[in-house]
Amino acid sequence: MSPVLNTIDHIYLRAGNADEVYNELVNNAGLPIAWPFRFVAEGFASGAVSLGNLILELVQTTNDTATTGLPFVPEYGVALTPHVTMAESRACAVTRGIEMGDDDSYYDPGGNLLWTRAQVPQLSGADLDTFFCQYGADQWPLRAGSRDRLVAANGGALGITGVHAMTVKSAKLQQTTEKWELMSRDREDQEMPTVQVVHGEEEGIQGLTIRVHDAEAAERKFKELLPHFPDSLQWQFI
Repeated sequence: MSPVLNTIDHIYLRAGNADEVYNELVNNAGLPIAWPFRFVAEGFASGAVSLGNLILELVQTTNDTATTGLPFVPEYGVALTPHVTMAESRACAVTRGIEMGDDDSYYDPGGNLLWTRAQVPQLSGADLDTFFCQYGADQWPLRAGSRDRLVAANGGALGITGVHAMTVKSAKLQQTTEKWELMSRDREDQEMPTVQVVHGEEEGIQGLTIRVHDAEAAERKFKELLPHFPDSLQWQFI
């Protein structure tokens, strides 16, 4: 049986000060740019950095869908890379009882395809959007080499070597745990962070467990270098 997904491409966090947080991650923590902070639509901007085996995106938006032309952006998002194509992932997901929404494609003002996405409703909620996303060809160079650049920089100021785990919170603990296990089984990228599920009032991402050279030093430097990082996404260093 074919895998449902290749890997978790990135997670996103919506923040009113996303540009400020992004700049601290790049300029203070020395994390490689996965893609620069920029406006991709009126009222919608984002930028992302590499944590090695996971990309972290900071999103700033008015959430005026009539203006942005994009769907409402909840506080958290998990973007999954499909196995080869969206169609193949969809076919395999069906056999495992995993639902996928319809494909939605988004274009830049010049009419160039940016990405095609399909939500996974069983792993989503009012504050969490979990979705498969396949990018246009010109989107991949933005990510290329960011993992290698992190290694070359010795993990930046925090000494990051990768993300060990992503902790998801869910009010549907049993269902969410089961679906993530089915989703992650036989995944192609064996370096993908593991997914841990804990009980929560709503769906969301509780935090990341990050591998570093020195956990105590990373904890201290995180507070010093990233003073505006939102408390809504916890970082634990190991």
